[in-house]
Amino acid sequence: MENKTARIDSLQALRALAFIGIFLVHAKIAWGWSRLGVSIFFCMSGFLMTYIYWDRQLPGNIVDALRFSLGKIKKLYPLHIITMIAVVLIELWIYRTNGVLREAIFGLLRNIALNIFLVQSWYPDSTVNVALNGVAWYLSVALFLYIKFPFLLKWMKKRKLPVLVFTAILLIALQIILAYPFALRYGAEGVRYRWFMYCFPAYRVVDFFCGCVLGRIYMLTSEKENTDNTIVYTILEICLLAFSIWFSLWLGAVEESPVMLAIKNWSSGYIVMALPWIWVFAMKKGLLTKLISNPAMIALGNISPQAFLIHYVIVRFVNAYMGLHQIPFTTLRTWELFVLEFIVTILACVIYLRIKKSRLFS
Repeated sequence: MENKTARIDSLQALRALAFIGIFLVHAKIAWGWSRLGVSIFFCMSGFLMTYIYWDRQLPGNIVDALRFSLGKIKKLYPLHIITMIAVVLIELWIYRTNGVLREAIFGLLRNIALNIFLVQSWYPDSTVNVALNGVAWYLSVALFLYIKFPFLLKWMKKRKLPVLVFTAILLIALQIILAYPFALRYGAEGVRYRWFMYCFPAYRVVDFFCGCVLGRIYMLTSEKENTDNTIVYTILEICLLAFSIWFSLWLGAVEESPVMLAIKNWSSGYIVMALPWIWVFAMKKGLLTKLISNPAMIALGNISPQAFLIHYVIVRFVNAYMGLHQIPFTTLRTWELFVLEFIVTILACVIYLRIKKSRLFS
Protein backbone atom coordinates (compact mmCIF):
# COMPACT_ATOMS: atom_id res chain seq x y z
CA MET A 1 0.00 0.00 0.00
CA GLU A 2 1.12 3.56 -0.67
CA ASN A 3 2.78 5.58 2.03
CA LYS A 4 0.00 7.22 4.00
CA THR A 5 1.94 10.44 4.17
CA ALA A 6 1.90 10.59 0.37
CA ARG A 7 -0.91 11.90 -1.79
CA ILE A 8 -2.77 9.49 -4.04
CA ASP A 9 -2.13 11.45 -7.24
CA SER A 10 -4.86 9.77 -9.25
CA LEU A 11 -7.44 11.14 -6.79
CA GLN A 12 -6.13 14.62 -7.52
CA ALA A 13 -7.06 13.98 -11.15
CA LEU A 14 -10.59 13.05 -10.06
CA ARG A 15 -10.71 16.21 -7.95
CA ALA A 16 -9.76 18.20 -11.06
CA LEU A 17 -12.46 16.45 -13.07
CA ALA A 18 -15.06 17.28 -10.43
CA PHE A 19 -13.91 20.91 -10.38
CA ILE A 20 -14.21 21.20 -14.16
CA GLY A 21 -17.72 19.78 -13.99
CA ILE A 22 -18.77 22.28 -11.33
CA PHE A 23 -17.17 25.09 -13.35
CA LEU A 24 -19.21 24.06 -16.42
CA VAL A 25 -22.41 24.32 -14.37
CA HIS A 26 -21.56 27.77 -13.04
CA ALA A 27 -20.63 28.85 -16.58
CA LYS A 28 -24.17 27.92 -17.74
CA ILE A 29 -22.97 25.05 -19.96
CA ALA A 30 -23.96 21.96 -17.97
CA TRP A 31 -26.54 21.22 -15.30
CA GLY A 32 -26.54 18.68 -12.49
CA TRP A 33 -22.86 17.76 -12.56
CA SER A 34 -22.20 20.13 -9.68
CA ARG A 35 -24.19 17.84 -7.37
CA LEU A 36 -21.99 14.87 -8.23
CA GLY A 37 -18.87 17.03 -8.01
CA VAL A 38 -19.79 18.24 -4.52
CA SER A 39 -20.47 14.69 -3.33
CA ILE A 40 -17.11 13.63 -4.79
CA PHE A 41 -15.43 16.42 -2.82
CA PHE A 42 -17.09 15.47 0.48
CA CYS A 43 -16.69 11.71 0.03
CA MET A 44 -13.09 12.06 -1.10
CA SER A 45 -12.34 14.25 1.91
CA GLY A 46 -13.59 11.52 4.24
CA PHE A 47 -11.71 8.86 2.24
CA LEU A 48 -8.37 10.66 2.39
CA MET A 49 -8.65 11.78 5.99
CA THR A 50 -9.38 8.22 7.12
CA TYR A 51 -6.51 6.91 4.98
CA ILE A 52 -4.07 9.50 6.36
CA TYR A 53 -5.15 9.81 10.00
CA TRP A 54 -6.16 6.23 10.88
CA ASP A 55 -2.95 5.50 12.80
CA ARG A 56 -2.43 9.01 14.13
CA GLN A 57 -3.35 10.55 17.45
CA LEU A 58 -6.33 12.87 17.07
CA PRO A 59 -8.08 15.34 19.42
CA GLY A 60 -10.19 13.79 22.15
CA ASN A 61 -12.34 16.76 23.14
CA ILE A 62 -14.43 19.34 21.35
CA VAL A 63 -12.04 22.26 21.93
CA ASP A 64 -9.09 20.40 20.42
CA ALA A 65 -11.33 19.15 17.61
CA LEU A 66 -12.24 22.75 16.83
CA ARG A 67 -8.55 23.66 16.73
CA PHE A 68 -7.93 20.69 14.45
CA SER A 69 -10.69 21.82 12.10
CA LEU A 70 -9.53 25.43 12.05
CA GLY A 71 -6.04 24.17 11.25
CA LYS A 72 -7.42 22.39 8.20
CA ILE A 73 -9.44 25.41 7.08
CA LYS A 74 -6.88 28.16 7.70
CA LYS A 75 -4.97 27.44 4.47
CA LEU A 76 -7.97 28.58 2.44
CA TYR A 77 -9.46 31.14 4.81
CA PRO A 78 -7.40 34.17 3.63
CA LEU A 79 -8.42 33.44 0.04
CA HIS A 80 -12.00 33.01 1.19
CA ILE A 81 -11.95 36.54 2.66
CA ILE A 82 -10.26 37.99 -0.43
CA THR A 83 -12.79 36.43 -2.80
CA MET A 84 -15.66 37.46 -0.53
CA ILE A 85 -14.52 41.09 -0.63
CA ALA A 86 -14.23 40.89 -4.43
CA VAL A 87 -17.82 39.66 -4.73
CA VAL A 88 -19.04 42.32 -2.26
CA LEU A 89 -17.61 44.95 -4.62
CA ILE A 90 -19.40 43.30 -7.53
CA GLU A 91 -22.65 43.25 -5.55
CA LEU A 92 -22.29 46.93 -4.64
CA TRP A 93 -21.73 47.71 -8.32
CA ILE A 94 -24.93 45.86 -9.26
CA TYR A 95 -27.02 47.41 -6.48
CA ARG A 96 -25.81 50.93 -7.25
CA THR A 97 -26.44 50.52 -10.99
CA ASN A 98 -29.94 49.18 -10.35
CA GLY A 99 -30.67 51.81 -7.70
CA VAL A 100 -31.41 49.32 -4.90
CA LEU A 101 -28.33 49.78 -2.72
CA ARG A 102 -30.22 51.06 0.33
CA GLU A 103 -32.78 48.23 0.21
CA ALA A 104 -30.12 45.55 -0.24
CA ILE A 105 -27.57 46.73 2.32
CA PHE A 106 -29.03 44.82 5.31
CA GLY A 107 -28.95 41.50 3.47
CA LEU A 108 -25.45 42.23 2.25
CA LEU A 109 -24.18 42.94 5.78
CA ARG A 110 -25.88 39.77 7.06
CA ASN A 111 -24.23 37.69 4.35
CA ILE A 112 -20.83 39.22 5.07
CA ALA A 113 -21.11 38.33 8.77
CA LEU A 114 -22.23 34.77 8.01
CA ASN A 115 -19.34 34.26 5.59
CA ILE A 116 -16.69 35.72 7.89
CA PHE A 117 -17.58 33.20 10.60
CA LEU A 118 -18.24 30.39 8.08
CA VAL A 119 -21.74 29.71 9.38
CA GLN A 120 -23.69 30.51 6.20
CA SER A 121 -24.49 26.84 5.56
CA TRP A 122 -26.50 26.75 8.82
CA TYR A 123 -28.87 29.49 7.64
CA PRO A 124 -32.07 27.75 6.45
CA ASP A 125 -32.32 29.49 3.09
CA SER A 126 -30.61 28.19 -0.06
CA THR A 127 -30.29 31.69 -1.50
CA VAL A 128 -28.40 32.93 1.57
CA ASN A 129 -26.11 29.88 1.67
CA VAL A 130 -24.74 30.70 -1.78
CA ALA A 131 -24.69 34.49 -1.39
CA LEU A 132 -21.47 36.40 -2.16
CA ASN A 133 -18.84 33.85 -3.22
CA GLY A 134 -21.45 31.12 -3.47
CA VAL A 135 -19.10 28.13 -3.38
CA ALA A 136 -17.77 29.17 0.05
CA TRP A 137 -20.66 27.28 1.64
CA TYR A 138 -18.45 24.24 1.06
CA LEU A 139 -15.90 25.62 3.55
CA SER A 140 -18.68 26.21 6.06
CA VAL A 141 -19.72 22.56 5.84
CA ALA A 142 -16.11 21.33 5.83
CA LEU A 143 -15.42 23.21 9.06
CA PHE A 144 -18.20 21.22 10.75
CA LEU A 145 -17.14 17.90 9.21
CA TYR A 146 -13.54 18.32 10.34
CA ILE A 147 -14.74 18.98 13.89
CA LYS A 148 -16.72 15.74 13.75
CA PHE A 149 -13.94 13.71 12.16
CA PRO A 150 -11.86 12.81 15.27
CA PHE A 151 -14.99 11.46 16.97
CA LEU A 152 -16.12 9.59 13.84
CA LEU A 153 -12.70 7.98 13.50
CA LYS A 154 -12.63 6.99 17.16
CA TRP A 155 -16.05 5.33 16.74
CA MET A 156 -14.98 3.60 13.52
CA LYS A 157 -11.87 2.09 15.11
CA LYS A 158 -14.06 0.18 17.57
CA ARG A 159 -16.25 -1.36 14.84
CA LYS A 160 -15.66 -4.08 12.29
CA LEU A 161 -15.98 -3.34 8.60
CA PRO A 162 -19.43 -4.95 8.06
CA VAL A 163 -20.84 -2.71 10.80
CA LEU A 164 -19.33 0.36 9.14
CA VAL A 165 -20.78 -0.56 5.74
CA PHE A 166 -24.20 -1.29 7.22
CA THR A 167 -24.14 2.04 9.08
CA ALA A 168 -23.29 3.90 5.86
CA ILE A 169 -26.24 2.27 4.08
CA LEU A 170 -28.57 3.16 6.96
CA LEU A 171 -27.41 6.78 6.90
CA ILE A 172 -28.13 7.08 3.18
CA ALA A 173 -31.60 5.70 3.82
CA LEU A 174 -32.00 8.18 6.69
CA GLN A 175 -31.06 11.02 4.33
CA ILE A 176 -33.96 10.06 2.06
CA ILE A 177 -36.38 9.72 4.96
CA LEU A 178 -35.43 13.11 6.40
CA ALA A 179 -35.74 14.77 2.99
CA TYR A 180 -39.38 13.68 2.67
CA PRO A 181 -41.03 16.14 5.13
CA PHE A 182 -39.09 19.02 3.55
CA ALA A 183 -40.16 17.89 0.06
CA LEU A 184 -43.76 17.56 1.24
CA ARG A 185 -43.80 20.96 2.94
CA TYR A 186 -41.77 23.10 0.55
CA GLY A 187 -41.56 21.31 -2.81
CA ALA A 188 -38.66 21.20 -5.26
CA GLU A 189 -38.30 24.98 -5.50
CA GLY A 190 -38.50 25.69 -1.78
CA VAL A 191 -35.44 27.45 -0.42
CA ARG A 192 -35.59 25.42 2.80
CA TYR A 193 -35.82 22.11 0.93
CA ARG A 194 -32.81 23.00 -1.22
CA TRP A 195 -30.89 24.18 1.83
CA PHE A 196 -31.59 21.04 3.85
CA MET A 197 -30.67 18.51 1.19
CA TYR A 198 -27.66 20.35 -0.23
CA CYS A 199 -26.02 22.84 2.16
CA PHE A 200 -27.05 21.73 5.66
CA PRO A 201 -23.83 20.51 7.36
CA ALA A 202 -25.47 17.73 9.40
CA TYR A 203 -27.01 16.33 6.19
CA ARG A 204 -23.61 16.24 4.52
CA VAL A 205 -22.12 14.15 7.33
CA VAL A 206 -23.44 11.15 5.39
CA ASP A 207 -21.33 11.95 2.30
CA PHE A 208 -18.29 12.40 4.51
CA PHE A 209 -18.88 9.25 6.59
CA CYS A 210 -19.43 7.10 3.50
CA GLY A 211 -16.09 8.36 2.21
CA CYS A 212 -14.50 7.45 5.56
CA VAL A 213 -15.86 3.91 5.27
CA LEU A 214 -14.57 3.62 1.71
CA GLY A 215 -11.17 4.78 2.92
CA ARG A 216 -11.16 2.01 5.49
CA ILE A 217 -12.13 -0.55 2.84
CA TYR A 218 -9.31 0.69 0.63
CA MET A 219 -6.82 0.34 3.47
CA LEU A 220 -7.88 -3.25 4.14
CA THR A 221 -8.07 -4.43 0.53
CA SER A 222 -5.52 -2.51 -1.54
CA GLU A 223 -2.62 -4.54 -0.14
CA LYS A 224 -4.32 -7.75 -1.28
CA GLU A 225 -5.14 -6.35 -4.74
CA ASN A 226 -2.00 -7.25 -6.68
CA THR A 227 -3.56 -8.03 -10.06
CA ASP A 228 -3.10 -5.62 -12.92
CA ASN A 229 -5.86 -6.77 -15.27
CA THR A 230 -6.22 -3.61 -17.32
CA ILE A 231 -8.96 -5.02 -19.56
CA VAL A 232 -11.21 -6.00 -16.67
CA TYR A 233 -10.78 -2.66 -14.93
CA THR A 234 -11.32 -0.77 -18.19
CA ILE A 235 -14.61 -2.58 -18.77
CA LEU A 236 -15.57 -1.79 -15.18
CA GLU A 237 -14.80 1.90 -15.70
CA ILE A 238 -16.76 2.07 -18.95
CA CYS A 239 -19.77 0.43 -17.26
CA LEU A 240 -19.47 2.88 -14.37
CA LEU A 241 -19.40 5.78 -16.83
CA ALA A 242 -22.52 4.52 -18.60
CA PHE A 243 -24.29 4.00 -15.27
CA SER A 244 -23.31 7.48 -14.07
CA ILE A 245 -24.70 9.12 -17.22
CA TRP A 246 -27.99 7.21 -16.98
CA PHE A 247 -28.33 7.68 -13.22
CA SER A 248 -27.51 11.41 -13.44
CA LEU A 249 -30.23 11.89 -16.06
CA TRP A 250 -32.70 9.97 -13.89
CA LEU A 251 -31.82 11.95 -10.79
CA GLY A 252 -32.09 15.22 -12.70
CA ALA A 253 -35.53 14.51 -14.18
CA VAL A 254 -38.26 16.87 -12.93
CA GLU A 255 -40.44 15.34 -10.22
CA GLU A 256 -43.56 16.55 -8.44
CA SER A 257 -44.15 13.70 -6.01
CA PRO A 258 -42.69 14.38 -2.52
CA VAL A 259 -41.62 10.74 -2.31
CA MET A 260 -39.62 10.97 -5.53
CA LEU A 261 -38.22 14.37 -4.53
CA ALA A 262 -36.95 12.79 -1.32
CA ILE A 263 -35.44 9.82 -3.18
CA LYS A 264 -33.85 12.14 -5.74
CA ASN A 265 -32.44 14.56 -3.17
CA TRP A 266 -29.19 16.29 -4.06
CA SER A 267 -26.97 14.05 -1.97
CA SER A 268 -27.95 10.38 -1.59
CA GLY A 269 -27.94 9.29 -5.24
CA TYR A 270 -24.76 11.21 -5.91
CA ILE A 271 -23.01 9.44 -3.04
CA VAL A 272 -23.84 6.17 -4.79
CA MET A 273 -22.02 7.45 -7.89
CA ALA A 274 -19.17 9.26 -6.12
CA LEU A 275 -17.94 6.28 -4.09
CA PRO A 276 -17.17 3.90 -7.00
CA TRP A 277 -15.46 6.72 -8.92
CA ILE A 278 -13.23 7.43 -5.94
CA TRP A 279 -12.46 3.72 -5.71
CA VAL A 280 -11.52 3.21 -9.38
CA PHE A 281 -9.39 6.36 -9.40
CA ALA A 282 -7.61 5.29 -6.22
CA MET A 283 -6.88 1.91 -7.84
CA LYS A 284 -6.03 3.46 -11.25
CA LYS A 285 -5.89 0.20 -13.14
CA GLY A 286 -8.19 0.85 -16.09
CA LEU A 287 -7.42 2.82 -19.25
CA LEU A 288 -9.88 5.62 -18.42
CA THR A 289 -8.39 6.39 -15.02
CA LYS A 290 -4.84 6.03 -16.35
CA LEU A 291 -5.62 8.41 -19.21
CA ILE A 292 -7.26 11.03 -16.98
CA SER A 293 -4.60 10.75 -14.27
CA ASN A 294 -2.08 12.64 -16.37
CA PRO A 295 0.31 15.32 -15.07
CA ALA A 296 -1.87 18.20 -16.28
CA MET A 297 -4.98 16.92 -14.48
CA ILE A 298 -3.00 16.11 -11.34
CA ALA A 299 -1.55 19.64 -11.37
CA LEU A 300 -5.04 21.09 -11.75
CA GLY A 301 -6.25 18.91 -8.89
CA ASN A 302 -3.43 20.20 -6.70
CA ILE A 303 -4.58 23.81 -7.13
CA SER A 304 -8.31 23.07 -7.34
CA PRO A 305 -9.10 24.18 -3.73
CA GLN A 306 -7.88 27.66 -4.57
CA ALA A 307 -9.29 27.62 -8.10
CA PHE A 308 -12.63 26.50 -6.67
CA LEU A 309 -12.91 29.69 -4.62
CA ILE A 310 -11.56 31.96 -7.35
CA HIS A 311 -13.58 30.69 -10.32
CA TYR A 312 -16.95 31.75 -8.90
CA VAL A 313 -15.77 35.35 -8.52
CA ILE A 314 -14.74 35.41 -12.19
CA VAL A 315 -18.05 33.89 -13.27
CA ARG A 316 -20.00 36.28 -11.04
CA PHE A 317 -18.25 39.30 -12.57
CA VAL A 318 -18.86 38.11 -16.13
CA ASN A 319 -22.53 37.38 -15.40
CA ALA A 320 -22.95 40.80 -13.78
CA TYR A 321 -21.34 42.55 -16.74
CA MET A 322 -23.46 40.63 -19.23
CA GLY A 323 -26.63 41.32 -17.27
CA LEU A 324 -26.04 45.02 -16.68
CA HIS A 325 -25.20 45.54 -20.37
CA GLN A 326 -28.06 43.27 -21.52
CA ILE A 327 -25.79 41.02 -23.58
CA PRO A 328 -27.47 37.67 -24.32
CA PHE A 329 -25.79 34.32 -23.65
CA THR A 330 -25.68 32.55 -27.02
CA THR A 331 -24.29 29.00 -27.16
CA LEU A 332 -21.07 30.09 -28.85
CA ARG A 333 -20.59 33.08 -26.56
CA THR A 334 -21.19 30.91 -23.47
CA TRP A 335 -18.40 28.54 -24.53
CA GLU A 336 -16.07 31.42 -25.39
CA LEU A 337 -16.70 32.97 -21.99
CA PHE A 338 -16.10 29.64 -20.25
CA VAL A 339 -12.68 29.28 -21.91
CA LEU A 340 -11.80 32.85 -20.93
CA GLU A 341 -13.08 32.38 -17.36
CA PHE A 342 -11.13 29.14 -17.01
CA ILE A 343 -7.87 30.71 -18.20
CA VAL A 344 -8.30 33.76 -15.95
CA THR A 345 -9.11 31.50 -12.99
CA ILE A 346 -5.97 29.41 -13.43
CA LEU A 347 -3.80 32.50 -13.90
CA ALA A 348 -5.28 34.16 -10.81
CA CYS A 349 -4.80 30.95 -8.84
CA VAL A 350 -1.13 30.63 -9.87
CA ILE A 351 -0.48 34.30 -9.04
CA TYR A 352 -2.14 33.94 -5.63
CA LEU A 353 -0.15 30.82 -4.76
CA ARG A 354 3.12 32.48 -5.78
CA ILE A 355 2.34 35.56 -3.73
CA LYS A 356 1.40 33.35 -0.78
CA LYS A 357 4.80 31.66 -0.94
CA SER A 358 6.59 35.00 -1.11
CA ARG A 359 7.75 37.09 1.83
CA LEU A 360 4.46 38.98 1.84
CA PHE A 361 2.90 35.96 3.53
CA SER A 362 5.92 34.83 5.56
